[in-house]
Amino acid sequence: MPLRTALARLASRLPWRRPQPTIEEQNLWNLYVDTVWFGVLKGIATTFVSVFAIRLGASNREIGWLAALPALINVFWLIPSARLIERQRRRLPIILWTGFLQRLGYLLIALMPLFICTHRVKAVIILNALITLPTAIINVAITSLMADLTSIEKRARMVSTRNVLLSSVGLIVLLVGGKFLDLIPFPLNYQLLLGLSTGVSMLSLYYLKRIQVPDAVIARRQARPKELLTLRFRRFVRTMTGQRDFMRFAGAIFVFHWGLYLPRALYSIYRVRDLHASDAWVGFLATVFSATTILSYLWWGKVTEKRGNRLVLIVSGLGLALYPMLMGLSPCLEPLIVVSVIGGVFSAGYNLSSFNFMLEVCPPERRPSYVAIYTSLVNVTACLAPLLGTFLTDLSSVRMALLIAGGVRLIGAGFLYGLLPSGKSETRFLVD
Repeated sequence: MPLRTALARLASRLPWRRPQPTIEEQNLWNLYVDTVWFGVLKGIATTFVSVFAIRLGASNREIGWLAALPALINVFWLIPSARLIERQRRRLPIILWTGFLQRLGYLLIALMPLFICTHRVKAVIILNALITLPTAIINVAITSLMADLTSIEKRARMVSTRNVLLSSVGLIVLLVGGKFLDLIPFPLNYQLLLGLSTGVSMLSLYYLKRIQVPDAVIARRQARPKELLTLRFRRFVRTMTGQRDFMRFAGAIFVFHWGLYLPRALYSIYRVRDLHASDAWVGFLATVFSATTILSYLWWGKVTEKRGNRLVLIVSGLGLALYPMLMGLSPCLEPLIVVSVIGGVFSAGYNLSSFNFMLEVCPPERRPSYVAIYTSLVNVTACLAPLLGTFLTDLSSVRMALLIAGGVRLIGAGFLYGLLPSGKSETRFLVD
């Protein structure tokens, strides 16, 4: 027996030798590291792009369009994006290209003040909307890829871990970013913050590239024979309407999201204009929200394990109704710390349970299309509801619009209770 073979066998039997990670474990590791690097950009962009527009002089209506226009694009673009993804036997290349274009868009927002002296707000709105095109593709593709890379038993743990990582990274960058913005003059502070976060997020593409898609998944994606578009559309509609759990879940979520997105454009307006929050305060409140979300994921995981996703989704929907109401009733910034804690607690439960439900009721063989349909319905509300929120603000006040948003969420929670399917969706996805 050759000496190398004997040594290799001896080394494999040593008690301290770590076993080789499986492909699934390697994929999850790469997915988690990708989440960390991308979380830097997501944390900054989600909180500070709208504040950047306000500092540039955006009106209430323009802030409404900043939130609504990406959703409007998604309504018409998500389903074609899903069809594009489903035609690819290997989906990783399209994920990498669209991920690069998505990050490049935020870099253009950072560089925009160097080249445009007037209509800067409109430029931010347009660039933010264009970012939606690659983002829609990568979101649908990543959602489908996550389901392909993990078994059902490990999927909930993977979702929970990704959410915790995103929130943890967001917590750090928001706290640091808010203080950073107060140290440097405007608009250079926002340009540097967006530019640096974009550069860091590019590192995530390297780890996405290292993901190994199982051959069985690639083999399952066989090209379908070409047929008339009308026939394909009719068959798909019949198939979708036959998915009773999917239809009930999508209908309930559609109603609830009217209340969820109605105050979306109002939070920054209320904090900055009505309560005169500095950038450091904006970052601090977002940090409190993120920190509470991280801790709440662990608690909601235990509740979900015992009670199921349906109960968690309904309870968290009711809790989210308190968030805009209490914010609208706050006369100064200090009470918003407690309001942010409440929002973080119930957002964690809602994010976990709604995502698990969505993966459960989508047929695996057509998951990208069903994810796209579900997301398109959500984006109808994400487009129209913020515009309705700013319209109500112009008619009355930001506080009144926030109170109305809370009331709409209460109505939506009633639809969640009445329409959510029960049974396997409650038990198959347990979050650790």
